[in-house]
Amino acid sequence: MSHNLADLPPDQREKVDVGLHASGVAYKERYDMPVSIRDVEKIIPEHLRDYFKERLEFYREKGRTLGKLPYEPKEK
Repeated sequence: MSHNLADLPPDQREKVDVGLHASGVAYKERYDMPVSIRDVEKIIPEHLRDYFKERLEFYREKGRTLGKLPYEPKEK
């Protein structure tokens, strides 16, 4: 099995891309960074929007089980 994503069929590559978008949105939500789900959904092909919502919920749930990164303020 190859780990080269370019070797995947186009429909599988689209799913990988959608998964990356979903994980990015969940990450930004988790760390209170600005993110617009509607803007991201506009990028997602229509036939994969339900898949995007499934993956987003999956990553949100995973984020609830993990801790946050420690915050260390920079000294002035």
